[in-house]
Formats: sequence, C-alpha cells, structure tokens
Amino acid sequence: MKIRAANITDKPAWLALRRRLRPALRDQQHQRDWLEMMEQRGQRATLLCVDEHGASLGMIEVSRRTQMEELGSGPVAYVDALHVEPGRDREATAQGLVDAAADWAEIRGCRVLAADTSLDNQWEQKLHLELGFEEVARKVIYRRALCVPATVYPAVHSAPAPVSLPMPDAQAEQMQEGIDAQAAQIQEGIDADGRDRHWPSVLRGGIIVLGILSFYFTDVFSGSLLVGVLLPAVDVLFIVYLLMLFVAMRYRSKTGAGERQIDLYRVSDDRE
Repeated sequence: MKIRAANITDKPAWLALRRRLRPALRDQQHQRDWLEMMEQRGQRATLLCVDEHGASLGMIEVSRRTQMEELGSGPVAYVDALHVEPGRDREATAQGLVDAAADWAEIRGCRVLAADTSLDNQWEQKLHLELGFEEVARKVIYRRALCVPATVYPAVHSAPAPVSLPMPDAQAEQMQEGIDAQAAQIQEGIDADGRDRHWPSVLRGGIIVLGILSFYFTDVFSGSLLVGVLLPAVDVLFIVYLLMLFVAMRYRSKTGAGERQIDLYRVSDDRE
C-alpha cells in the first residue's frame, strides 16, 4: 500500500472514486473541482492510496484554511472528502490516508486537522473517533417557512407551506384585492400607471429586422443613391444600435437595473 499526491495523470482514477463517493454530483461539477484543485495545489491536495499493482484503494481531499471559528485562530487543514474502497484493509487504508493528510497539513503550518459529519450519522462519528479526531462542536440548522403567494412564486419551484395568521376579515379582503391586482399587472405586462410594457420589445424586434434587411440589400459598389449611400449609412447606425443594446443588457445583468420590484403586502389603512 502506497499513499501519494494525485497528479494530472491520476484524473481518471480520481474521477472514478469521486463518482462513487458523490454520485449525485454531475460530471461538470467534478471537472470544476479537479481544475480548482490543480490550480490551488499549495492550498488543496488529493492524496491517493494504491496497492502494489497500482489499483486505487481510496482517496482523501484536504484543504488549508486561514481559520475556523470553532477551532480558534490560526491556519487549519480540513478534510473535504474521504473515500475508501470496500475490502479487508479498509480501516487501515482510511487511517493511512488521514495520517498522510495530517503530515501534509503540518508541513504547511496548520495546527489542526478538522472534519465534519451529520448529526444522525452515528457510523461516521464513530469512524472519526477511531481515526484520531475528537468532537469539538455540534451545529443544528433551522428553517422557518414563509407565506409566498402562488401567483408570484416561480413555477419551477414548489411553494413552501403558507403560514396562516389571524386577521380581520376586512383587512384580509383588502390585502387579497391588492395582491390580485398586482398579479394581474404582471400577467398583462402593464405598469401601475397603465403603460404597455410590451411595445419596447416589439420596437427592438422591428429595428433588428430592418437592420438585417438593410445589410442584405446594401451594395457599396452600386451607383444608386439608395443602395450605395443611404443603406450603408443605415448599416453603420444599426451596428451602433446593436453595440448600445449589448452594453445596456450587460449593465442590467450586473446591476439588476430595470427589474420590477413589487411590494405584495402594500395595504392602505385609509377608510372611505
């Protein structure tokens, strides 16, 4: 049994072990993780365990972190993944991989080698203790369901269960009327002041069609004033328009400008 750092030629063996360890991940994510590991070799590493014939017995992925809140100040090494193939020497292979990761961490000035597992996984908790780890902290994650109207919740998701709160009937009816009115505006593409939001898209489409037609009929070598002079000028203006449209789209994608923000619970307290 030999343990060594993975290199570029070990990618097929690493990928096979990774797929068995995390079958839910897509190959694209495995590829990204591999590239990141190769680019950050000083801060991340994958150690492979192979037998005398070169067959892979297991692997461990470890990374160096500046600090962790639960472990105090100073650099810490973290076990990101550990997988050992089934076999009679499985425990010895796991111990050898963890010891090799500890050596890797000590060389890089880390005070601690840390790892984690879920609260309900008793087998992994016992395994970590057998591998020389000690329990430091436990963490429980909570969630609170929110009431999101189905009219605005994305169709690709399932809306969480709404939370019902006692409310006067008059206020509830007024709130529902406001939500229904704003949902209708979303469906029809109409702003609150009644302006149609669809016409800019139609106008842009028309400009693009006319620009393409202008390119098609342009002939700079023609003696005609329309085809040889006016249409080339239109082509230049069309190119400038496309550049401006591209810059505007990039700006909106980065800043979120132009997105519609609607307060679904804006209810007036005025009484007629």
